[in-house]
Amino acid sequence: MFHQKCGDHVKLSNRNKTATRTASEFNFGLVFSSDPLTDEQIFQIRIDRKIESWIGSLEIGITSCDPQTLTFPSSATDLRNGTWVLSGKSVLKDGRTLLEVYPLNLDRIIEGEVIGVMRTSGGELEFYVNGESQGVAADNIPETVFAVVNVYGKVSQVTIVPPKNLAMEYGGEGSETSQSNATSLITNVETDVSVVPAGSRTSCDSVGGLSQQERLRFHERTGSLVKLSCNGRSAERLRPLDEFNNAVVMSKKPLVSDTLFEIRIDRLVEKWSGSIEVGVTTHDPALVDFPATMTNMRSGTIMMSGCGILTNGKGTNREYGEFNLDRLTVRNSLLEVGDRIGMMRKSNADLHYFINGLDQGVAASRVPQLVWAVVDLYGMTVKVTIVDRDEREEQNLITRRNTVLGENAQNTANGLYLVLNIWKSLYTINLRTSTAEYSLTDCKSRVYDCS
Repeated sequence: MFHQKCGDHVKLSNRNKTATRTASEFNFGLVFSSDPLTDEQIFQIRIDRKIESWIGSLEIGITSCDPQTLTFPSSATDLRNGTWVLSGKSVLKDGRTLLEVYPLNLDRIIEGEVIGVMRTSGGELEFYVNGESQGVAADNIPETVFAVVNVYGKVSQVTIVPPKNLAMEYGGEGSETSQSNATSLITNVETDVSVVPAGSRTSCDSVGGLSQQERLRFHERTGSLVKLSCNGRSAERLRPLDEFNNAVVMSKKPLVSDTLFEIRIDRLVEKWSGSIEVGVTTHDPALVDFPATMTNMRSGTIMMSGCGILTNGKGTNREYGEFNLDRLTVRNSLLEVGDRIGMMRKSNADLHYFINGLDQGVAASRVPQLVWAVVDLYGMTVKVTIVDRDEREEQNLITRRNTVLGENAQNTANGLYLVLNIWKSLYTINLRTSTAEYSLTDCKSRVYDCS
């Protein structure tokens, strides 16, 4: 349930499970979980009611602040002292942007959808939509945190939904209860379901423009040290400080020509040399005997490793593109956590790689039509998540913007450097002219004195 202490414009009801903001106000709608979160347990709320008279929407996250002793600000993004909040499509820490584009955009949620937040046992923060994880939003989260919800803007009422009942309500995976038992349990949930419109979108319907059936996933067969999560959309290497290989994952389905398969770097460690390797293979993941590392494959496999391209384990292009995947580090790197690596087999049978949406050119030609994507979580790279189209397009805009800003800054610097050189040249010429004139005058005066 929600903590009894809440924002000035919020009224709690339904045994403190429902929070309603005054319709004539848009802020001061903060509510907190009554107790600190338990690891691996999702805190979820359902969007009961939206109004169109305001801009902005729900904000949700976690905080180290104890609501009992807190002086409540007007919004969640004003919280400090260890607070992580998803606002719109951005993740903020203590009011500052930590991740500019997250796969979930709260400005697009609709009535009836369920939004959740969870701290994992590994200290990571994940957000959920209708019971499905959207990936890691932050790490190094303190052990004791409360859930925080800002009933803000267009969202005027929310209700806490128990995770186990949510899974049955939405037909989630792993439910061992029969349909009749699920119906009975849902009926007994003490929530006001009258505000949920008929035909509300479920987890099997479109989320961010893509249905679950359309979303790309990793195949369930993987290397021996891989753990899949987020319904097969995230892959993580186990014991990353003890093991550096045996973590190959492949796409569940063959690639579609001219369609980008892209992953985001979620976690890195600095212990090992070498890093992620990505590519394509003709080997069916349902049948392949996974090697320790994919560059050991001697047939039907093209991989990008470091800054080179290997075909069946042999180098075919030693200087490919502008990036070196072996230089992935946590700090001061060409690539870092949050960056994206993609691959595309084009209809002309050429293979291209993409870094943060930027095409690195042709890596190989005459690639067979039936190929699967391969990701080797090797060395420094520990965890990745498949990226959807919406996030990719938005990230591309950011990449282009940053590129333009960088070019403008460089052009400005070059211009200033040119101006300084011109002034320096003029000053030198003037100085030499003045010195020459002075020397001539001095010489003449001496001649006159001698006479």
